[in-house]
Amino acid sequence: MNKNVILPLALAALLLMPSAGFSGQDDRFERLREQAQVRREMRDRARERFRTRADVRHERMRLRSEVRGHVREAFRGFHDHSRHAVRDTVREALRETRRALRDAFRDRW
Repeated sequence: MNKNVILPLALAALLLMPSAGFSGQDDRFERLREQAQVRREMRDRARERFRTRADVRHERMRLRSEVRGHVREAFRGFHDHSRHAVRDTVREALRETRRALRDAFRDRW
């Protein structure tokens, strides 16, 4: 009777063990697929964050250069005007000084 019980159990074990092993492999491959999917999603999110940061950086640089251009234009007009005014004032002061010196020393020569 022992042989009658052991033989069917051995045959059942031979038939069921490979399927149990394959099911374990299926679970393993399923986990690997899930991990790959998670890594793929993380990469996609990282790329999207990078693109967003790049867009913000480009927009900031564009605005910065635009503001700088406006400031340059405003300063250029102010600077040219003030420079000419200062130059004209200095020239006029030098003329006045030369006239005064010429008048003061005219009699000596």
